[in-house]
Amino acid sequence: MANFSDLEKGALQFRKHTPLREVRFILAVGSGKGGVGKTTLSLLLSLTLREEGFSVGLFDLDFYGPNVLLLLGAPRRDILLDAYGYKPVEVCGIKVMSLSLLVSDKEPIFMRGLMAGKLLQELSQRVLWGPLDFLVLDLPPGTGDIFLNMIELFQPDGFLLVTTPHKLSIADTMRTLSILKERKVPLLGVVKNMGGLFKKEEALDEFLKETRLPVTCEIPFMSELSEMESLEEFLQFDKYKELREKLAKAVLKKIFRFH
Repeated sequence: MANFSDLEKGALQFRKHTPLREVRFILAVGSGKGGVGKTTLSLLLSLTLREEGFSVGLFDLDFYGPNVLLLLGAPRRDILLDAYGYKPVEVCGIKVMSLSLLVSDKEPIFMRGLMAGKLLQELSQRVLWGPLDFLVLDLPPGTGDIFLNMIELFQPDGFLLVTTPHKLSIADTMRTLSILKERKVPLLGVVKNMGGLFKKEEALDEFLKETRLPVTCEIPFMSELSEMESLEEFLQFDKYKELREKLAKAVLKKIFRFH
């Protein structure tokens, strides 16, 4: 059975022989819990990095609930497929690939874990990203087949761990953190989402004290999001400019320090 160093070398070789070879940095955004804001953060990070002048791609890996285009306010469109592979669509200056481009809005998605793993491998080899500074991976909830295959195939250069202060979210975040440590995935830090929504935050405080992890960014509960047609409108809010700058600065500092 291959040890981790063998898997790591294999993943790096995999990236060299796929369209991922033109991507400088791959960032994963995930959590053990659903509904904590992974997709929102993935989009916010992508838009913020684009605003900083970087070329950015966003890969929606939540095959069971692909909602990236919905949050971007973009209508469904047919993806271009040629002899070489799939060409991601460009929305708001970001290259986007999502399963919602391959199935209709009302089509149910039936997929066992093994099938999801095979689909991930196929897309990782056939999506033609072109040259990118950053590719952001929006992960599904949990630590199942897609999560584990992502680590082995993409070998992310950094991982943002998203959680709310609620104890249920913290419990699952702790399990996810254990896997990241075991697989030696570079951790960029913890993003505290929905700040101010919960009265009690003792679970988060204990988690941070125990793990000694930094809070990369704290995102308040933003009621404005429910009124937006597209998350890009978020960039127009001057009161959140400092938040966006802090997120970009923290991520870039960690990434360039790691590499």
